[in-house]
Parts: sequence; C-alpha cells; structure tokens
Amino acid sequence: MSLTGPRFLLVDDHALFRMGLSLMLTERWPHAMLTQAGTWAQALAHLQAQAADLVLLDIHLPDGHGLADLPVLRELAPQARVLLMSSDADPAHIAQARAAGIDGFVPKSAQAADIVAAVQAILRGEQAYAALPYAALGGLAGLGAAGALGASDGMAPGAGLQVQEAGVVFSDLQLALLRQLGKGTPNKAIARQMGMSESAVRAEVSWITEWLQATSRREAYERAVARGLIAP
Repeated sequence: MSLTGPRFLLVDDHALFRMGLSLMLTERWPHAMLTQAGTWAQALAHLQAQAADLVLLDIHLPDGHGLADLPVLRELAPQARVLLMSSDADPAHIAQARAAGIDGFVPKSAQAADIVAAVQAILRGEQAYAALPYAALGGLAGLGAAGALGASDGMAPGAGLQVQEAGVVFSDLQLALLRQLGKGTPNKAIARQMGMSESAVRAEVSWITEWLQATSRREAYERAVARGLIAP
C-alpha cells in the first residue's frame, strides 16, 4: 500500500458503475490512488505500468473473463488483491473464484456499506465473500452512480432485492451463524467460538440478514427456520 492511501484499480465496462464506485471509494479513502479501466486490455496495461493494492474486477468484460484470465493478472501483479464485483451471482463462479484464490466477491447490487466493508476486510488481509443467496440480481448499467450503489437513496437493507428461492445454498458456516443468531449470541462471542474476526462475522451477518429481507438478527433466524434452511 502506498504512503498516502490504497491504490485501487476499477475494471468494469459500465462507466456509470465505475463512476459511482469511484465516488464511494474516494469518500472513504480520500487519499487513495484510483484508476479506471473499461476493458481487460486497459487493466493489464495499467498493471504493467503501475502497482495496485486492490483490483475491483467485473467477471465479464468485452475482451476477457475475470476468472479465466486471472493467471495473467496474477503474473503482472502478484501482490495485488482481487475483489470480484458482478451482477452474475452464479454459485459455480463464486466457488471457482474461491478455488482460484480470489479475495472476495460482492454483487453489484450490494449496499454501499457492504461494499466498503468488503474492501476494508480485504485491505486488512481477510477474505470477503457475500452470502451466495444474493441471487437474482439485476444489472446496474442503466442506473445513475448513486442509485447503482445505494449510497444515497435511503433504501432499507434488502430493498430492491428480488430473491429466488430455487437453488439457494447456504454454506455450513452461514448455517452455523444463523443458529447463533437464534441463540442471541453477540458478534464478539460468535467470532471467538468460530475462529473468525469480529468484522468478518459482522459482514456475514449483514449479508445473510439482507438476503432474508429481515429487519433484525432474530427475524433472520426465524425466516431461515420457516424456509427449512435450519432446524429450530
């Protein structure tokens, strides 16, 4: 990381999304060095000339695929961490990203606070994967910068998500977290019991609660039980 702030490379072919993401990141990290690339070729050219601490990478680009072409990026910037951001929440792609050593995944329709939390976690050396059931996400190419990221529209957590029940899979970790929510266990205690950082627990709980469209931790547990995801 540079002495003034983190060095971000935003790689996405939608200019409005890049603009909104840039505004959000510079608000949180005013001294960050931020570069945008609209194509895979532009991203690689930048990495040949300038180091990056974190690459925020769309999975699908006009001239490349963020997963298939990852080895090229790793060769050019072995120290750079990678956060995938996509409207494609295919569990197979997310599993492939984990296997490839990518540091995190956040859907483009995530709340601004969740995106910031993911970036913070990755910059600390942690992984940041949104819960898989962020499914059925709409693309954001047609939205304005603030609207695309939910940064200033005042929407409540979970608003605008169109969740599909079919094919939903929670990981064992997420199911264990839901059981702890049912017991009313605080994040700090969950982190200690499960060997996680408190920030990682907080992020997972936030994403799970948002997907279940719950307004509280207890309601998230009750909804999970009602849907048969966990036993009461």
